[in-house]
Amino acid sequence: MTATADGTGPYELGDYRKGDSITLDVNDAYWGDAPKNGGVVYQYYADPTALNNALTTGAVDLVTSQSNPDSIAEFEAAGFQVIEGTSTTKELLAFNDRIAPFNDARVRKAIYSAIDREKLLDAIWDGRGELIGSMVPPSEPWYLDLADNNPYDPALSEKLLAEAGQPGGFTFTVDTPDSGVHSTVAEFLKSELAKVGITLNINIITDDEWYQKVYTEKNFEATLQGHVNDRDINFYGNPDFYWGYDNTDVQTWLADSEAAASVDEQTELIKKANQQISDDAASVWLYLNPQLRIAAEGVSGVPKNGLNSLFYVSDITKA
Repeated sequence: MTATADGTGPYELGDYRKGDSITLDVNDAYWGDAPKNGGVVYQYYADPTALNNALTTGAVDLVTSQSNPDSIAEFEAAGFQVIEGTSTTKELLAFNDRIAPFNDARVRKAIYSAIDREKLLDAIWDGRGELIGSMVPPSEPWYLDLADNNPYDPALSEKLLAEAGQPGGFTFTVDTPDSGVHSTVAEFLKSELAKVGITLNINIITDDEWYQKVYTEKNFEATLQGHVNDRDINFYGNPDFYWGYDNTDVQTWLADSEAAASVDEQTELIKKANQQISDDAASVWLYLNPQLRIAAEGVSGVPKNGLNSLFYVSDITKA
């Protein structure tokens, strides 16, 4: 059933307004500890500016995920709390691994090594967030520190291009959604890749166009996208996914991990897949977004970290 509330947690559904808000009231019949607050209202905002205005005017007390880095300094100056933790949001330069020259791992690795990702992270998030070298963030048990597995090294990039039969570089197009920071990232990549002879053409499209052209039709050379889910390394086990990465070992390890007899066995299998997709530079994992929450003065108990699918509110209080 999807038309009725379900659950046995510390809250019960008080009100639901589709596309606008969800109100959670305290569940007096809850078997565990009572929430430290008297209930919660989730408000949905499609417009980041409207969300920022709601916070500054006191219409909301907490932004659970701040995706606009340009407004952080403004909130800090106004006395709001900026709570930084580890997210699951990865900024990717994804190739269509089915087509030349991206079906050659040497080309993918050459592009990886041409990009100063630390400089990019500093430019976008002012040093917040962190570099990663695979699809797995530090919050997951199969994380490996692979940030330097494909190092920033323009000389190595040029060597790999020559080995792959592209000594003078080549030209390709990146389809870039017009949302978030993707277009800014694309301009940075264009400048970096030019240093090793690669010409990047930027095609800015809407999110809807991206879904149709890239995700559905797979009609692209490369694209920028943010992937937010936990355990989304599993996408690399599906050769029909939009980026078309096809490695039978990775597919076997990820499939076997779903039927593993223990957590330890599962962890080791996914670590193998984690290492392999990094060794293959299946995509360029540019950086991991910081998990930023903005809270009004007097709000406490806000969870610092958390998977994309979970946000616990029962410990949050407002003075």
